[in-house]
Formats: sequence, C-alpha cells, structure tokens
Amino acid sequence: MTRPGKRMVLLVSAMLVALAVSLVGPFTSFADHESDNELTFEPVLDSPSPAGSGTGTVDFRGGGEPDSRWTIIFQVDDLQPETNYVTVVQGRTGEDDSPEAGAFSPFCAFRTDGNGDGGCWYYLIGLRRLGLVQVRLDNENGPPVLQSTRQEDGPGSMESTTNFHSLTLTATPRAEEDEPQASPVATP
Repeated sequence: MTRPGKRMVLLVSAMLVALAVSLVGPFTSFADHESDNELTFEPVLDSPSPAGSGTGTVDFRGGGEPDSRWTIIFQVDDLQPETNYVTVVQGRTGEDDSPEAGAFSPFCAFRTDGNGDGGCWYYLIGLRRLGLVQVRLDNENGPPVLQSTRQEDGPGSMESTTNFHSLTLTATPRAEEDEPQASPVATP
C-alpha cells in the first residue's frame, strides 16, 4: 500500500512526462529558418564582380505561413558601380516539390554607389523556405552575381540562431499534420 504523499508525487511525475511528450511534436515541427539568419555572400562562378562580397540578415518576427513576418537587411561591396541589383530567394512560396518551391522570388532591389557598394532593407510577409539567396544583376531574372546558401559547398553561407519569436508555437510547412497553434502578435 502506498502513502498518499507518494501517490501525489507519482501523479505529478506522470503529468509532467505527459506534458513533455505532448510538447515535443510542435517544437520539432519548426522550419529550420524560423530564427535569426546570418548570410554571407560570395561570388558565383563566372561572376561579373569576382571581388564582390556581402552580408545579410533575415530575421523571423513571428507568425505562421503564409503570414510569417520577417525583417531583411543586405549589404554588398565591390560590385559594379552605379548598377541595379535585385536580391532573390528560392522557394519563398509553394508546397514541397511544387514548381513554386524551386522558383526564385525577389526580396528587395538596390543601386550601387560609385564604389560598387549598396544594400537594401525590407519587411517581408511570408517566407516558406530560406536555403538559397542570390544577388542578381539588373532584375530578378538577371544573371547571379553573389550567393548565400545552406549547402556546404557554397558559394556563401547561412547560419541560424533561435530568437524570441522562434520559441513560440507556430504552424509551419512541416507541421501540416499537427494541429496548428495560435501565434502571438509580434512587433518588428
């Protein structure tokens, strides 16, 4: 026969285990990029600006798709002076394995100064994937000049770290089988 105090400890322990198990599913369903993302841009093969470089941030500010909120900042150096560029991301929209998932969409555009330096800032709604970002010459269909990617062989790189908003429960593309959770209102 167990004592009433011991029974209470067992009951509380069982409830804590059940709570922990129920939270594992939603937290493992976060998209990898729903965080602060630091981008390093490097020239692509045969780039018209082989000395070019750049940095950027794509920061998650909360919400679930298709209404997730993001702050985007890019800065580039040593490109062609006084030239128009557009930053594009691959797979911003669309279901996995759909044509949209492989398509490039523009983030923001800028014009370099007389030294070939420039950048842009944008507040974005909706970003399903973040695995490949390019700086393209002239327009979104122009030739790639710089690139940042999660692929180890580059060129460029992306690093992600969690932030306050990435710790909230939000529905993501990988969480479609889970019950979506309400997302808190977040400010940039």
